[in-house]
Amino acid sequence: MKLKYLFIVFVLIFASCANRKKNEIQLVEDIPLNEINLDYAKGFSINIKDELKILTIRNPWQGAENVEYKYVLANENQKIPKPYKKFKVIRTPIKKVICLSTTHVAFIDVLNENQSIVAISGANYVNNNIIRSKIDNNEVFDIGYDNSLNYELIVSLNPDLVLTYGIGGEIASYNQKLNDLGIQTMVLAEYLENEPLGKLEWIKLLAALYEKDKLASNYYNNAKQEYIKLQDLTKHVINKPKVLFGLPWKDVWYVPGGESYLAKMVEDAGGDYLWKLSDSRESLPFDLESVFLNAKNTDVWLNTGSINNKMDILKIDERFDSFEPYKMAEIFNNNLITNESGGNDYWESGLVNPQLVLKDLIKIFHPEILPNHKLVYYKKIK
Repeated sequence: MKLKYLFIVFVLIFASCANRKKNEIQLVEDIPLNEINLDYAKGFSINIKDELKILTIRNPWQGAENVEYKYVLANENQKIPKPYKKFKVIRTPIKKVICLSTTHVAFIDVLNENQSIVAISGANYVNNNIIRSKIDNNEVFDIGYDNSLNYELIVSLNPDLVLTYGIGGEIASYNQKLNDLGIQTMVLAEYLENEPLGKLEWIKLLAALYEKDKLASNYYNNAKQEYIKLQDLTKHVINKPKVLFGLPWKDVWYVPGGESYLAKMVEDAGGDYLWKLSDSRESLPFDLESVFLNAKNTDVWLNTGSINNKMDILKIDERFDSFEPYKMAEIFNNNLITNESGGNDYWESGLVNPQLVLKDLIKIFHPEILPNHKLVYYKKIK
């Protein structure tokens, strides 16, 4: 009888401990996350739990499905609870960073953290004056591209983080190689956002790395407010110019999909994008003849690569001489600000200034709406 009693007591104690352990797990897993509000960005989220920031980046390259990266941000004095140790832990604020895209420089510049950049991929193409000066003084290094990344240099610089990006899934292998060398990486994918303000909103993610959330929110909110005011100016325009983008590359002409951010900007500026009915957010490939046929009524032709005059277009293909937009449309290229190596600031600072890009487009489409605006990123091609 005594043995039976002891057995029952043991079972009750074991069950109590098990339930307590289960409840402790539930406290970690089931407490609602305090999610930071995002207006437009779809590719990432920021949650706060147990005084930690949890970043989630989703499908960070074209064609990616069910791909997710999680990072836990904690300052140097915070202890990491066991359930979070399975994720990558980044200690903040970061002090040394390597950027594999010039767009990352633009985000970091807004946060006044240029001194944290120790290297970049494609240093010759950077426009930012502070970083250019550091490159010239051998304070910021070029670590190469893709398969030619200088891993030895990267390791020697001992960065807190390497900000990467990739058009395809091969970026996962680059990240893994860096991780195997003891280098922490984070893959960014602002370029996949189909809203201009969604691209800018990635500044909130970068700000979390530097513990500058308030600065980023203020910057974003000011740009958003101005962007929306500009949108309102074009809501009731009647005559909307038909808009074409780009030039062919090796006999293939890639035009933005109807769900892309460029299509959205044309709409916001009061234009009529020729491929607006496409449900793709990625670029669509066409042969030259197809574009000639479908774009013959173009009023405004934008983003024509690196060309600076109409003769440059004919050098690409003499058939443009019979292309109606070449003869009749207004042509504007987004390369007004370029450095001596061809680095285009539209793809750098334009990312964090969507309101200025929108102003340029409104000026091009409807100059009467913004008569005093001087083009910032665009110039007319003659």
